[in-house]
Amino acid sequence: MVVGPNFEKPKVNVPDSWTHAIQSDNSAPFTGSQRWWQKFNDPTLDKLIKISRKSNPNIQIAKARITESWYQRSVLAAAWYPKSDFNGRDDYGLLTYDRNSVKWDFNHSHGQLAQIEMGWDIDLFGKVKRQVESATAEYQAKIEGWRDAIVFINSEVALHYIAYRTLKSRIANAKEATQSYLNIKNMVSTLHDNGITSKLELHEAKGRLKSSQAEVPRLTQESIVIRNRLAALLGMQPGDLSSLLSKNLAIPKPPSSIASGFPVQMLRSRPDIRRAERKIAAQTARIGVATAELYPQLSLSGALSYEYLRRGVTVETLRRTLGLGPSLKWRIFHACADQDRIKEQEAKLTQAIVTYESTVINAVTQVENSLTRIHYSSERLSLLNAAAVENKKAAELMQAAYQLGEVDLRRLLNAQQDYIRNKDEAIATKGRRAAHSVRLFKSLGGGELPQPASKIKASSTASDR
Repeated sequence: MVVGPNFEKPKVNVPDSWTHAIQSDNSAPFTGSQRWWQKFNDPTLDKLIKISRKSNPNIQIAKARITESWYQRSVLAAAWYPKSDFNGRDDYGLLTYDRNSVKWDFNHSHGQLAQIEMGWDIDLFGKVKRQVESATAEYQAKIEGWRDAIVFINSEVALHYIAYRTLKSRIANAKEATQSYLNIKNMVSTLHDNGITSKLELHEAKGRLKSSQAEVPRLTQESIVIRNRLAALLGMQPGDLSSLLSKNLAIPKPPSSIASGFPVQMLRSRPDIRRAERKIAAQTARIGVATAELYPQLSLSGALSYEYLRRGVTVETLRRTLGLGPSLKWRIFHACADQDRIKEQEAKLTQAIVTYESTVINAVTQVENSLTRIHYSSERLSLLNAAAVENKKAAELMQAAYQLGEVDLRRLLNAQQDYIRNKDEAIATKGRRAAHSVRLFKSLGGGELPQPASKIKASSTASDR
């Protein structure tokens, strides 16, 4: 007989489809990819992800927690079986004493004891089974925690790598802008030397050149900080990462389409949702453990004993026995402590269910947000690229018009600045679009993830005992 409630999969309402789609194939009946980062076609990113999976401290800690949880479960499962202990003693008397004196006598007495105690707690009302059931669910939750750590670290590595590549592209654009302002300054300086332009315009050209040059150290500083964070995710020293980042300088290009499946499939693809579900299973079993305290506890115990004692010349064998018998323990009255403990565990179950529901809602929101951001960032990038083409043509025409004396320097500088800002924003938006694609893969659960070890198969077998 097993007391207490059995685990029931929580029911939660999810939408039938996503409210916003990126591509028409988003209704494909699968989610993500086991190696989603390979869809960016960037060998450096592939290598960084591989390193992080082996060296990231958080992943290693999460994996160690799985091992810890497995052996905690094994300790509880041992209660299913009989147990035995051996006690032994061999002692010699050192002295005798009375009210008048103390006399040293090394051979006055000698005692020996050898005893094997045996016991078996009968799991009459399923307390041990519920304990193991709870521990098994906690073990499975640790596995999902490890998978969740992998999803998080993979996405963080990709996001930092994309941010680094984006900053490098922006630095290149800033240097190109500096060169263009240098050319304008040289042109204005020549015209000033020939008495065609004023000193005011020369100062304006020099000021705009210095402002453009100031962008390079600012962006370089940000790129170094991002590189150092990326090195920490990989468990490396920042200097050791430079060689890995020296190739594939372009911003990783996300796949043109990402199959996001259906919302209901996300419930099985996200490790954090599966972990929250396992937490409910563990807490449900704890109610059974608390309920079992209301019922009698039956055990069988026995002992094989031998005891010998010698005092002076008197030799006596005290015990040569084999004992065996049942014992019964029943908590009759504890001022409703057992009933209150059950209510306590039920309250914790309510918390676990609410946490699960909240996790599902947050997951749906993350997917919806990622889909929306990808869609509109793609639309924005297309418009920015088109605007950059027009602004570049305008800047070139403005420079020719300035040389002919048709416009003043301020209009030329503003036209050049519009083009530079437009191009910089296009680069930043390109990086953001790639980052939103990473977040979508993350919000879908990172795809199919591997098993941590062969113990998972053993756990399902052991839990059926």
